[in-house]
Amino acid sequence: MNKIVVFGAGLVSRPLVRYLLDHGFSVCVASRTVSKAEALIAGHANGRAVSLDANDDTALRALVAQADLAVSLLPPPQHPQVARACLDHGKHLVTTSYVSPAMKAMHAEAVDRDLILLNEIGADPGIDHMSAMQVIHAERARGGTLVGFSSWCGGLPAPEANDNAFGYKFSWAPRGVLVAARNAARYLENGRLVEVEPDALFSRPALVEIPGLGEFEGYPNRDSVAYLDTYHFDADEVRSIFRGTLRNRGHCKLYSQLVALGLLEQQPEYALEGKTYRQLMEELFGAPVEQTIPARLGVQPADSPLEALRSIHMLSDLEIEIPRSGRALVDVMATRMAEDLAYAEGERDMIVMRHDLTFVHDEARQERVTAILVDYGIPGGDSSVSRTVSLPAAIGVRMILEGEIVERGVCLPILPGIYEPVLAELAGLGISFSETREPVG
Repeated sequence: MNKIVVFGAGLVSRPLVRYLLDHGFSVCVASRTVSKAEALIAGHANGRAVSLDANDDTALRALVAQADLAVSLLPPPQHPQVARACLDHGKHLVTTSYVSPAMKAMHAEAVDRDLILLNEIGADPGIDHMSAMQVIHAERARGGTLVGFSSWCGGLPAPEANDNAFGYKFSWAPRGVLVAARNAARYLENGRLVEVEPDALFSRPALVEIPGLGEFEGYPNRDSVAYLDTYHFDADEVRSIFRGTLRNRGHCKLYSQLVALGLLEQQPEYALEGKTYRQLMEELFGAPVEQTIPARLGVQPADSPLEALRSIHMLSDLEIEIPRSGRALVDVMATRMAEDLAYAEGERDMIVMRHDLTFVHDEARQERVTAILVDYGIPGGDSSVSRTVSLPAAIGVRMILEGEIVERGVCLPILPGIYEPVLAELAGLGISFSETREPVG
């Protein structure tokens, strides 16, 4: 029986753990809070829950040494630590996160050691890569040349659960989402490089139609230009490439204001002991904040983020709960959002994804293929985010241990031998795309 160690028992872990146990693997779940790991195992005979502080490298490495493969669902900065342990002990690795420079630097060593470090096999990144490459490779086989690529993805409340001022709820830890809101971005538009500074990330939202759901706001997601190399696109042919994030209407204006107020910054850190949230806000902006915050932004109170901040108790007289992750404003905001923007029992989330790929056929004829995924969480069961993030990774784990994936090194799921069986199995689990095509011009 193959042994798997899963690091992390967070909000997206359950479908992966249950899939692996149901497929006959021995699974050890390691988490700082052992009760969370025990809940995922749920008494299964092949499961084991252990307490682990991921900063204890000796304990982490001991768990890797006992396994055949490690899955890291820890915060992204800790993946290289797990990868290093895997390389040293001759074990494979699977993560759902973006490949970092530190991870990428391990490629040659992983090849030499006959190991695969499979990254970006979640939802976004993951399903987005696989579904786009499936369309691209199929069209190339028909003689098409890719000239334009856009990909949008968002994890959002289902329409009936979209009931707060943020238009958003969290199926995972909020801090990562808030930190990402301070990213710069780059993309290509008709052969022109467009660079977006962090302060301007939300300044020009696009409107993106998802049939049956209406229009969503979209903004650029990190460095799209890097995917020319990642996807092995011909830079002389692909004139436009864009990867973006979808949110409900009003999101970009609100987050632009939060950025302008400095509420998403990771520095400096503050003395929070004994203060209320209102006292912190008055220290930052002066009293009364109902006047000073709109004045700082140069808008009327009704056009300011006051309602949103009030809804997460940032203007309340509650004593501040000291965040475990730090004492910066982003940590305080993340703590409040985790408490006040969580899904209620029985509420559904959803994943929406849209690819638009433009191909040239027979020199002059252009055609656009649009692929759309809409997936909903299960009321009282797994969220859509947890299913779409962790099931692709679980399938990847099974394929590696059963010898179906032979690639080695630091890999992404962009090869047919990986994405075809993963997408086929996901479709059997109810996660699939619909495709349409139309002439362009």
